[in-house]
Amino acid sequence: MTAQPLFSRAMEVAQRVKTWGGTPAATRLRKGFNALLSILILFLLARAIARVGWEQVVDVVPANPLFWLLFLGSYFLPPLTEWIIYRRWWKFGWPAFAVFLRMRVMNDALFSYSGHSYLLVWATRHLGIEFDPKAPPPRILGRGDGPGVDPASSPFAAVKDMAITSGLAGIFSTLVLLLLALGMDGADVLGTALDPRTLRVLIGSFAALLVLNLGILAFRGNVMSLPPRENLFAFRWHLCRVLLAQALLVGSWAVALPGIAFETWFLLGALRMVIMRMPVPNKEILFAAIAVSLTGDASLEIAALMAAQGALQLVLHVVSWAGAGAIDAAAGRSGGVDR
Repeated sequence: MTAQPLFSRAMEVAQRVKTWGGTPAATRLRKGFNALLSILILFLLARAIARVGWEQVVDVVPANPLFWLLFLGSYFLPPLTEWIIYRRWWKFGWPAFAVFLRMRVMNDALFSYSGHSYLLVWATRHLGIEFDPKAPPPRILGRGDGPGVDPASSPFAAVKDMAITSGLAGIFSTLVLLLLALGMDGADVLGTALDPRTLRVLIGSFAALLVLNLGILAFRGNVMSLPPRENLFAFRWHLCRVLLAQALLVGSWAVALPGIAFETWFLLGALRMVIMRMPVPNKEILFAAIAVSLTGDASLEIAALMAAQGALQLVLHVVSWAGAGAIDAAAGRSGGVDR
């Protein structure tokens, strides 16, 4: 069977599913799925929160309002940036911010890019995408020599390109900050604090990520689907988001423990960006262990602060998920994937 009949059959199935999605039975099923998903998310978060020693968390978190302002800013900046970028193409209102709050929580609490899958399903319904079996197969990957795909009519292309541009912005900003940190005697500190094997893993993993992203840039015409102007627009916003969120987070550390030198915080911030992009489990635990090894006499305070911020992030996940539901209710919605 050739590609066109296969595509036509797939589009027929997709259109039938979409048509069925507007029936009362599909609405009930969708509500049930949303409820089960909410229960799963809240259960995972509650279990993680229960493992935290709250006495230590309360002791180390400062009452300084500046700490809370910086920490909350670093948490909510990513979904706000995503809302700004996608609003340029999809023309939704403020209630859609609930979708990006859920996306933030799902990517952290479930598995990477689960939030992007959720966004893709929501966008397909929100934009009223029709699946025409007679249309020619769309270009799934890459814009080739053409102008690119319209993000307003192709949610898959928009979500895919945004995941890629976010990764490019993250690796670029990480490289810049890491080079600056190493120039501030960071290389000597790392060589002293970390064992050779851990250091080799960090260097090798980051080098592999760098090569992968350079490959994406070199073959961007075969990978990116949106027009270059739209990808550059998103890249600028993602770059600002990564750098500003990191600055806010590191600033919250400095406010919580003002006795630690700025150079130490800067190096820890750069290392955190490297570790968060490594394909390894328990990234927060790895970062906390490295942070403790780098801070000497202040290691106990640093360990407590990292544990406290990890616990606070879990609490914010719960608040964000509940807040998304409240936004949907205020907008007259029955769930995050309903229009």
